Amino acid sequence: MNLSFNFSPYYLLLILPLAGLLAWWMYRGTREFLPRSWGMILGAFRFLVLSILAILLLELMLTSQKVIVYPPIVALLQDNSESLLINKDSAYVKEEYKTQLKEFMGDFDPESYSLNLFSFDRELRPGISPDSLDFNQTGTNISKAIEEVGDLYQNQNLGAMVLISDGITTEGSNPLYAISGMKQPVYTVLLGDTTPQRDLRIKNVLFNEIAYLKNEIPVKVMVQSTGFSNADVTVTLSGHGKKLGQQRVKLNSNKQEEEVSFSFKPEEVGLQQYTIRISRKEGELTYLNNTRRIYINVLETQVKIALFAGSPHPDLGALKQAFERDNSYELTQFVLKSRGNFYVNPSNFPLEDFDLIILHNFPQSNADAAMVDKILQEVKNNKKPIMHFIGAFTDLRTISPLYEYMGITPRDFTGRSEEVIPNFLSKYKDHSTYTFAPTWINWANASPPLIRNQSNWQAKQTTELFATAKIKNVELDYPVFGIQNQLGRKNMVFLGENFWRMRAHSFVETEEFENFDGWLFNMVKWLIVNDDKRRFKVIPSKKIFSGGEPVIFRGQAYNDSYNAISGVDIKLQLTNPAGNVDDYFLNESSNGQYFIELNKLEEGTYRYKAEGRKDNIRIGQDQGQFSIGRSNVEHFRLRADRELMQQVALRTGGEFIHARDMGDLAQKLKDLPAMKPVRDYKKERAGLNEFFWPMMLLLLLLSIEWVVRKLYSLL
Repeated sequence: MNLSFNFSPYYLLLILPLAGLLAWWMYRGTREFLPRSWGMILGAFRFLVLSILAILLLELMLTSQKVIVYPPIVALLQDNSESLLINKDSAYVKEEYKTQLKEFMGDFDPESYSLNLFSFDRELRPGISPDSLDFNQTGTNISKAIEEVGDLYQNQNLGAMVLISDGITTEGSNPLYAISGMKQPVYTVLLGDTTPQRDLRIKNVLFNEIAYLKNEIPVKVMVQSTGFSNADVTVTLSGHGKKLGQQRVKLNSNKQEEEVSFSFKPEEVGLQQYTIRISRKEGELTYLNNTRRIYINVLETQVKIALFAGSPHPDLGALKQAFERDNSYELTQFVLKSRGNFYVNPSNFPLEDFDLIILHNFPQSNADAAMVDKILQEVKNNKKPIMHFIGAFTDLRTISPLYEYMGITPRDFTGRSEEVIPNFLSKYKDHSTYTFAPTWINWANASPPLIRNQSNWQAKQTTELFATAKIKNVELDYPVFGIQNQLGRKNMVFLGENFWRMRAHSFVETEEFENFDGWLFNMVKWLIVNDDKRRFKVIPSKKIFSGGEPVIFRGQAYNDSYNAISGVDIKLQLTNPAGNVDDYFLNESSNGQYFIELNKLEEGTYRYKAEGRKDNIRIGQDQGQFSIGRSNVEHFRLRADRELMQQVALRTGGEFIHARDMGDLAQKLKDLPAMKPVRDYKKERAGLNEFFWPMMLLLLLLSIEWVVRKLYSLL
């Protein structure tokens, strides 16, 4: 411990003699009243009091150095999904393994190691014990568990990670992507059976989640057999209490899979449930994967989209492929062949029949002015929504009549272009079109560069700007992406071409196109859907929920001026699949915003009615439906994925072992070079006046002096 002063300590050479002189002066004439000994003691007390006060005024500082020891951390990730019990080793998992896990954890001295146990299914759950494991959760997201633990212990003394699972993933990306760049070794423990199980199952069902009334809907069912030399399987598709199709297939050891195709025409609009069943065979490991329920949203008409393009371009292919993934969209392309001439003549298609117009690098010259004028009339008179993809060859003068209905417009014109990377802003997460994980913005901001026109683009006050330009890793305020809703006329402006690279980037990163296609579909839905101006509405967060997923209802109430109303009693009547009605009341979360979360609802289709009242006066009513499907996703892959667990260990420098061989794992982890404590030295500096004891000493000295002077009548 070191001493220091904020002021020069040399002041003590003046202060201490002065304190002594004052103490002597105060007691110099008390010899007639006080015994000599008490006079000396009280004089000393007064000297100490004055000296301590002087030291406090000089701000004496005490500096100490504290050693903080951070023990090495072992993160233990335990799979808690129900697939672990769907094998021949289920008795071992439920009983013997838990004891084995406790013994493993007991091998780590809590004084020397920090061992933290997490369970995971589709979510990561910290702070659990081996006894709390029930292995009944649906969904397994290994990559999410690894990523969240890695983020949790970032810049901490994480020595190793232990992953205990059967390796069967049902959600999220490939775990091998999650371990990319990981510095800590991951030791994988295989808990499950790697031998083929005797089972018949529905391996996969291919169908369109959105269909159209009385249009043919194809459904393809992949049936799989393992462990049976011969199996006659009956596949049935049913819905609304009727059998829509039935086929028989023969499977054997040489042909273990067979695809069965059905087709039918829906006769009702709305969210419809259909059931696929395959026959059972004695000796199957489980019958839960012999049934699959699918939900199809049946619409009356398709969304018709007109795409005007200045020339053939890879971006057009990206848009076409995206819309072809979803039968709810019908895309018609009008691509310029030469100046003023199209490959497909748009004059043969009434523009008013389309629900959305997309312009890509269009118009190209003043020869397109007539078509721009037709588009302007549609936007102006019929409030037609429009998407602008402004490219390097867009004729900014010819398109200028549309500026009134564009959220981002140029103040001057130039034909020059530059490469930029879109920089999506964090506020985009708060918009209704953002339905992605928080990591989506990181993905979008790491996408390949676009070609952006260098004109002086400005976003209007009514425009919500959600992306700007980044050039050479410098974030600028140049607009790139914004949306506008002006008096019911909606538009999107995207200043960039070559966004086909973003779609390719999505596939490279995630092995699917959803990051780009989902963003595109959300934009289209926002543009074509009329604003919901109802003064009272209660809606579920989704139309289709999986088993075990909470159902969240949100409500809103407004007056005639569309100002939020607080204090509304909202009653929710929920009719379950059996026809029974339960009543609930929504809670108010903020002014005019209400919610309720319902858990553990059984599978099936539900109908709901909601009524809002304030002061016994009805505010409004709402109704709708949603569906819950039992998530039996854990029953479709029954063989433990040994190869995945081995790859995770190999790529991180860890080791792969079987659960029954965990006895030596604790010692192997302790022997790792990284499993060492980390010491941090922290200096603490505090003034003497911050401590309790100097004040107590002053109070004690003054109290004794006061008592003695009182006894000898010196007060």
